[in-house]
Amino acid sequence: MAEEFDRYVSFRNVEWESRTAEVFGLLQIHFETRSSPFWDYFLKQRSIAHAQGLDDLRVLHNFLPTLKDILEDLKDAHTLHKLEELEDRCM
Repeated sequence: MAEEFDRYVSFRNVEWESRTAEVFGLLQIHFETRSSPFWDYFLKQRSIAHAQGLDDLRVLHNFLPTLKDILEDLKDAHTLHKLEELEDRCM
């Protein structure tokens, strides 16, 4: 049985790193197919964030509304669901 958690008390058992990696894995197809002109900008900003010591969770958080809009436009319900789940549990 999975241990319940409250993100406002502790991030223990949230598994934010694996959840973030999963979302980026799902986004990869969009990066590769360039399904939106936004992706080049997003990946550039990701590189800048990494150079500043920020992680991918922060990158996703910074672009959350835009990512949601694009995923809705692309009708990628699965990735959108995983992103919203990550938002709910980890942001």
